[in-house]
Amino acid sequence: MAGSIALPAIRLISSFHAVAIAPTVAVTAPGKGHAPPPTKSPPGEVKLGIFLDAVQDLDFSKHTFRATFEIWWRWQGDDFDPLAALAVVGARTITTAVEDRRRLANGENYMVARVDAVINERLDTGAFPFDRHRLAIEIESPYEDDYLRFVVDSEASLLDPDAFSPGWRLADFRISEIRKQYPTTFGLKERESERYSRVVVEVIAERVGWRAAVDYFIGFIVCVLLCMLGYFIPVNLLAARTTLLTAATIAAVGNKYVVNTLTETSVAAQLVNVAVISAFAMVLTYMLASVRCERISQAGDHNRAERLNRNVAIGSSVVYVIVMSVVFLRALTAAPS
Repeated sequence: MAGSIALPAIRLISSFHAVAIAPTVAVTAPGKGHAPPPTKSPPGEVKLGIFLDAVQDLDFSKHTFRATFEIWWRWQGDDFDPLAALAVVGARTITTAVEDRRRLANGENYMVARVDAVINERLDTGAFPFDRHRLAIEIESPYEDDYLRFVVDSEASLLDPDAFSPGWRLADFRISEIRKQYPTTFGLKERESERYSRVVVEVIAERVGWRAAVDYFIGFIVCVLLCMLGYFIPVNLLAARTTLLTAATIAAVGNKYVVNTLTETSVAAQLVNVAVISAFAMVLTYMLASVRCERISQAGDHNRAERLNRNVAIGSSVVYVIVMSVVFLRALTAAPS
């Protein structure tokens, strides 16, 4: 009796997973990985799909981002190992975990794996903090395309509607297959015409809202407001003006150090560079105007001092607003890098 019950149970379990699921594997990403075909019987067309569920850790100093996605393959034959052939172009590290592996009723092999990869990507911070980045995940076959060709599973491939990307909004998910030919023979003349099938996944990451921009620039905003407020102090009260000048300088310097930890301000972050220069220009203008107006007032020409103070206040404020408006508008309308 017990044997008759156990036998169907064993058959049910064995039919669900024909092959045991492999454990998690963490490896340092290899190079291009091009190699001769491992067998004489090619898998031919291999259907490949990707479900992107996380993009995070955009590192502007190292020019990398971290992507987590599910990838699946469907293929004919038993000589092809998709996990062993997995090559993420430009990846520094890759961690994989097989989640499902089975033989389908039509004889095809099917595998799903979860991949966590840190990928190189040139991140242009010119429009920071309104920057938008086109991030690419590229899966390339290590074998030439007459042995293996990827076919995109475009129907099932998509971006997770609840994708995890703190501080960023993901949109414009695209997936396509291309053939890559390298400008080298890799040392063998017979390889000069070889092409490799590559699946390219693209997604645009953009920073979340104006609130983040205000947080990043709050020190510069306070600095400029303090300078503008200082012009309302009587020109003969240099000590009071100096107090505001000190507070404005501290706010600008503190904000500069904060922004430096977020992006490469010295190279490409044009908006940040203009914000820094404009803030310190406002401080310098306010300081020089205060000293000059106080000297003119002490010389007995108080009306001239007040007039100079008013003109400098209006002129510097108008120039600052125009410059920052132009730079902000250019950053807001910049194309994804």
